Amino acid sequence: MENGVDILTQGLHLQASCLFSPFGTGERAIDQPPIELTIPHAAPPVTELSGKRKSKKQFFQHRKMIKNAGALLNEVDLSTISKSTSLVDIKDVNFVASYNWSNSDKPVIFVPGCPARWNPPTLPYQVPKDKGQLFIDQNIHRSPSAPFDPFFKALLTMHPNFDMKPIGLVTDRNSLRKLLQFASGKVSRSWRIDVDVVEETMFLSRWEENQILIITGARDSGFGHEFEKAFLSFDANLQESSGHHRIVRYNLGGIESLVRFEVDGYIDNGLGVDDGLSQALSGLHVQNTTNVFGSSPTSEVQVIQRGRLVDNNTILELKSRSAALRLQEKIPQLWISQTNHLFIGRHKEGLVEKEPERLNMDEHFPTWESKNQEHLSTLVGLITEIREIAKKVNGGKCMLVCKMDEKPRVLRVYERTGKTLFLPVGAIEACWGTDN
Repeated sequence: MENGVDILTQGLHLQASCLFSPFGTGERAIDQPPIELTIPHAAPPVTELSGKRKSKKQFFQHRKMIKNAGALLNEVDLSTISKSTSLVDIKDVNFVASYNWSNSDKPVIFVPGCPARWNPPTLPYQVPKDKGQLFIDQNIHRSPSAPFDPFFKALLTMHPNFDMKPIGLVTDRNSLRKLLQFASGKVSRSWRIDVDVVEETMFLSRWEENQILIITGARDSGFGHEFEKAFLSFDANLQESSGHHRIVRYNLGGIESLVRFEVDGYIDNGLGVDDGLSQALSGLHVQNTTNVFGSSPTSEVQVIQRGRLVDNNTILELKSRSAALRLQEKIPQLWISQTNHLFIGRHKEGLVEKEPERLNMDEHFPTWESKNQEHLSTLVGLITEIREIAKKVNGGKCMLVCKMDEKPRVLRVYERTGKTLFLPVGAIEACWGTDN
């Protein structure tokens, strides 16, 4: 939204003011209510003052967002992207690895961990308001110097010789959602994504100005986090957990991908335990991770073998709502992670009187894919173009910046200075078969 205060921008791209909620996936926007002021008639209009204040705030927010930006490499316009001519869908979905973050001061993960189990309370039930520290992105917050460190620790714990050579893309679900929104022309906020290329594999790293959100339990606080605590519960040996993350592999329109995402819970319906995967993991002894990864001052994440594997078809997403849920807006998030079950818990000021509604997303994905083929084809073309640009950059290191209020909207690709993507000691040799 352009506000007309050009003197503050000086050619910079402004970032929209927005906070993210960590409820469940940590990917939902929290709308901030407008500030209402009572001022004399002789004073400037409220809208003008608000616009100037917003511009100043956006100016400083954008300065943070483009920190470490080097030379502008390219401007990607939707109209110039080469789209896929084949049907774009997700094929060959396979679970690869998982972990739970430990709710401790030190960065520790439980591998394979386990999602929280669907365990609803007796109704009616009064859910308290959210209060306390909530995560926007635990991986960045708990491992700020190496957000993909837990990814590789879990991956190499469960697959010590995992072959990364066929993988073209490694990403969090959040980054794919942003690129899909851009491809669809529906950008809801300004954002940045960091890009790194290792051998032939492109990594997309989420970037956020803040990694945690403090909620005071005030009048305008929500109920989502406490709703999850009331309806989901971790196993006894995982009570110290603060979130379950999974890594799946699939083919996205011809791009072999590894996608990491956070899971709210799972349904224990007899299919919860994957005996084949559990047996494969039973021979691993990873309490002492030094032998697997070596030692490095940057490699902070420690691994503890704890948890059990659950079938990917049992995982669920939980949404709490006091108003109607716009399902079409939620499908992209669930489609990217191939989450089959959506639970919608309805409440009135936290009071839950009816069982949450259960939706089987397998019934919705095909129709959504068919209606969004143009956007999905653009997404695949966009990923391919970004990868080709990044491969030509010295060190394969750059950043993507999207400005919400710019029309026509473009995706700017900048060189990135500063730190490179950190991988655990021995990861490149183990996964790509090289020590370069």
